[in-house]
Amino acid sequence: MEAHSSLLLFLVLSCFATASYAHNVHLSALNQSLIVSTSTTPGQVLKAGVDRVNISWSYNQSFPAGTDTNYTTVEVKLCYAPVSQTGRDDRKTDDALDNDKTCPFDITEAPYKRSNNSFVWTVPQDTPTATYFVRIFAIYNKHEKGYGQSTDALKTTSLFQVDGIVSEEKEVSAALPAFGGGSFGYGYAWLLMLFLVYI
Repeated sequence: MEAHSSLLLFLVLSCFATASYAHNVHLSALNQSLIVSTSTTPGQVLKAGVDRVNISWSYNQSFPAGTDTNYTTVEVKLCYAPVSQTGRDDRKTDDALDNDKTCPFDITEAPYKRSNNSFVWTVPQDTPTATYFVRIFAIYNKHEKGYGQSTDALKTTSLFQVDGIVSEEKEVSAALPAFGGGSFGYGYAWLLMLFLVYI
């Protein structure tokens, strides 16, 4: 009984800790201050585990000087296009980035530079078959401060497909929130499930 009480206390404290980490950043509030492009052609089908993509980005010079003063790093993400999100709650777009599931795959992280940025990415073998684009966030102090993406605002242009073979197990794993990430409602739902199974 004492072990159960300790586990329950841990779960409750973990949920409060997660809530304090939530940073409440909304994509619509960010400047689209990065220009992002990929070497893919529209509609191109990439083979998971085989094909490579060159991803390039730079500062959008149309923004006022100083907009990027506090950018320190960039996070490059692989994101589901709307056509591959339909009917899938585990891929659902939300303007609040703590809850957004559009871009679950990390490609790379790098120090921020205004120009001459590129990265050659090999599509991982376990990438789910879907249609994608690339989004890059400019980061300061673990918070998103700006972004850019390789598609338009409606996410309909410059999309590419990945032909991948992935087990259901891996897809479910990719859909689960990362430990310590997300909001109170999502971040520790799996811990609660574990607790219920345990008791």
